[in-house]
Amino acid sequence: MAEFVRATISEIFIGERLRPIDNDYAEAIAASMSEHGQISPIMIRRTPAKKGTPFTLVAGGYRTTAAKLLGWTEIDAIVVKADGVEAQLLEISENLYRNDLNALDRAIFVMKYRELWEEKHGKITKGRYAAEKGNDYPIFAKGRSLAEKVQERFGFGAETYKLVSRIGKNLDPQLRQAVRGTTAENDQSQLLQLAKLPPEDQIKVAKTLQVNPDVKLALSFTKPPAIVPTVAPKSQSTIYSNLIAAWDEASEETRDAFLQQIGMSDKPDALMKAIREEAA
Repeated sequence: MAEFVRATISEIFIGERLRPIDNDYAEAIAASMSEHGQISPIMIRRTPAKKGTPFTLVAGGYRTTAAKLLGWTEIDAIVVKADGVEAQLLEISENLYRNDLNALDRAIFVMKYRELWEEKHGKITKGRYAAEKGNDYPIFAKGRSLAEKVQERFGFGAETYKLVSRIGKNLDPQLRQAVRGTTAENDQSQLLQLAKLPPEDQIKVAKTLQVNPDVKLALSFTKPPAIVPTVAPKSQSTIYSNLIAAWDEASEETRDAFLQQIGMSDKPDALMKAIREEAA
């Protein structure tokens, strides 16, 4: 049974979170908590081995940050019994349930859930926990797939699970950090484009985004330059053959006009004369 407490904030060890705190969002939560109070408690676990911090935060990083901004010294909390892995699973579950994650964080959280599941149950291989040959979505011993479990717990369908897993699995950590603050952070289609890139191109894009946060521009640098087809020049023998063929097909007037053009005709420009007469 969960234990509800009024915890001293200074006694709660925060630790490294799966997603960085957005200060603007924390300020917005602080404003809400100032007006309406703390609506939902944070989640903590007992960690007496840590000096000076008998508790460790499980879920509620933004609420804790907001409370600090308001100068609060205490905060409502639920104490849960969980080890390190279970605590991270609870953090992921709460954040996905709350549905306030952007596209990047959702992919990171879902992939982290899988990693923690593997840590607890063993590495997923083709012959172990696999629903069918080549399937990347693991199966529990009783025939329940991890994909189905995640979908049920976090409220999105099979296709979304596949897409966010693809992003979380293939997006290089350096690029993952570089897209923070860009349009890709909230755009799943852009994240999928980035995740498809070879590792060396992902590093190039990450370095580009550090200078200019324009994702579309950075992606354009990974495309090969357009190849302009080159036309081989015709040989002089081919040109000569074409001239002979054209001369044979030309009318008398056209031949006279050509000779006039190159200064070898003693006749008036018959073709131009015919054109003028037709125009009149």
